[in-house]
Amino acid sequence: MPEQTLRSVRRAFRFPVLGRLWKFLAAVAAYSALVVLFGGWVMPDGPPRDRSDEAILAGILFGWLLSFRTQTAYARWWEGRSLWGQLVNETRNLVLKAAAYVPDPAGRDKLGAALVRFAEVLRDRLRGPKRAAGPHLPMAAAGEVFGMIRGWHQAGTVDGFAFLALDQHARGLMDVCGACEKIRATPLAASYRGLLRKGITAYLLLLPWMVNDDLGWLTVPVAILVCYAVVGLELIATGIEDPFGYDGDDLPLEQIVETIKAAVVSGAGVGA
Repeated sequence: MPEQTLRSVRRAFRFPVLGRLWKFLAAVAAYSALVVLFGGWVMPDGPPRDRSDEAILAGILFGWLLSFRTQTAYARWWEGRSLWGQLVNETRNLVLKAAAYVPDPAGRDKLGAALVRFAEVLRDRLRGPKRAAGPHLPMAAAGEVFGMIRGWHQAGTVDGFAFLALDQHARGLMDVCGACEKIRATPLAASYRGLLRKGITAYLLLLPWMVNDDLGWLTVPVAILVCYAVVGLELIATGIEDPFGYDGDDLPLEQIVETIKAAVVSGAGVGA
């Protein structure tokens, strides 16, 4: 099989949370097997009762709750991706307009360096402690950009039209920064997460008892499959609701920063 096909298959079945999920699957499998083996001894009396409807109803309820949880987390991930895409576009526009309006190559290079620095320090800030002490480095880098644009205007290097064209995209830098910080500082309500996780735990504990009489040893694979779905979705949602970290499902910020660096280099070539 060609290596390109193998890479495509690996990407299609890539599952970064599997390293955490397998522990839950193993625990559920062992617990379900114990229910099958010793459940009759624990509750030997009483006529058999079909509890499949109860299991299905509970599954529908948790499916609805997990759907809301996953959609909310994915919306945060997608907003973060859109914001970094906006940052790439603002950078490209600034570099291209500077190449068109600013005749000083050294000034354009300084602007490009400040834009790259802004992307790098914003990435590091979003990955650092939520209440990091010290100066706000993205604000400082954006301040350099504003200072250069204002200096060009005051010196008469650019006219009022060019100043407004550059200032429009410079404002976008802090718009992106503030929106990203909002995502990171406002996670999903802890009460909702706690309610859902406690409900998932209770459901997985009760599920083998509800289906054991009807399924026997099939209870084990059924419980594993259900655990794979509900716990896997919860782990994914937990990972992507803060999309700026280092996990496999987080945004590829290093690649986006490299894209910004490439845009600065390309823009410098346009103005040469």
